[in-house]
Amino acid sequence: MKKEIMMMAALASGAGFIAQAQDNNQFNFGDWAKNSFTLFNAERDGAPNPYVQELSLKFRGQFQGAYVDPAGGTDRVKGAADGRDKRDNNEWRRFRIGAQAKVFEHFTLKGVWNIGGLDSRYKYKNGQWHRSSTSSSVDEIYIAGKFDPVVVNLGKHKPAYMGEYRTSSAKLITLERSAIVNQLKAEKLYGLSVARADKKATLQWNVGVWANGQRDSNTWLEPSFNSDDGFLLGASLGYATGKKSRLTFDYMHSTRDQGAQHPGTEYAGAGAQDVLALTWETEKNDLSFMAEAMAGFNVYDAAPGGENVYGLVLMPSYRLSPHWEAVVRYQLAAGSNAVAADSRYYTTNGAFSGTCDLQHGLYFGANYYVSPQNPHALKVMFGAEYINSHGTDAAGNKGFTGWQLSTGVRWDF
Repeated sequence: MKKEIMMMAALASGAGFIAQAQDNNQFNFGDWAKNSFTLFNAERDGAPNPYVQELSLKFRGQFQGAYVDPAGGTDRVKGAADGRDKRDNNEWRRFRIGAQAKVFEHFTLKGVWNIGGLDSRYKYKNGQWHRSSTSSSVDEIYIAGKFDPVVVNLGKHKPAYMGEYRTSSAKLITLERSAIVNQLKAEKLYGLSVARADKKATLQWNVGVWANGQRDSNTWLEPSFNSDDGFLLGASLGYATGKKSRLTFDYMHSTRDQGAQHPGTEYAGAGAQDVLALTWETEKNDLSFMAEAMAGFNVYDAAPGGENVYGLVLMPSYRLSPHWEAVVRYQLAAGSNAVAADSRYYTTNGAFSGTCDLQHGLYFGANYYVSPQNPHALKVMFGAEYINSHGTDAAGNKGFTGWQLSTGVRWDF
């Protein structure tokens, strides 16, 4: 545990040192990071090129830890019966490297890999706590073509439906997305999508089709697809209700055959056969707000009796100063034996059912942005969430109730 504490302290101290130097006007960290990872930019370098307009490296990382305090005390922590209860956990949540090139004026090529061999979170199995290593895999690999008024994406990329999931992992203002969003989202998949090119247009739209299959052994190219996993259809329609305000409707439909089992593969599509979401996002001065209602019909891999799930997320945030932002999030998920708990960390460390009928979560967070000009380049995050679950699963076990305290360091260059 000392190694992890020292690592977190070193990352936080380094972030503080950079922020202090920046505030003393020694340099601008955001500009430095952008220029350092951009190897070539035709406009910046004064070297017009009809073939390659930009070449840059991508580096995203996140190290985080958590402490779980369940109602019921130590008896509700995994390993307690064996005298090996463990309330804390930590991991390299993300560690990705890649490259991006803008070519022939209209195309973007991007490839990003999850790096293997890094510490993942502790899990309790066979009377022992085990920490495994992360596996290498393709995170994104696609070609995007911009032909006004549309952008076409082909390859492995995110089905960006639901407001919280549409937000890049680098720009999240909470340590983790809401449990209901994680339950219903689709992982990054191989597919084809078309969207309106102008992201500031009053009317926005996006449509796509993806293959659901994904090899769970996380090989580099993960080419494994099964017809029974089917495909995912997605559509999004957004309307600007103000200068910095937008209402978005999302829909996903999956054709997975849930009764078919294929060893060596893992379903990675939407968490239900049909998913609907309505999101409103707005900003005014230092205040931002997101409200999202969603529903999943015919939930996949639900516990016996589980069928549909419904959710609500309310998330206001306020910029207290150039460096500090406060965030509050309320999440609600409801569905008879169909609400799935999040995997981090109260499910990993707590001895509770993974499903329930009703779950509330209230998150209080604070984020320290090292470079206010580019806040998500490097930030230190703190969060405390109280989770309350109602109902029992088919075996009569209750869902998690208690506190989860988290902290992490996140960067994206």
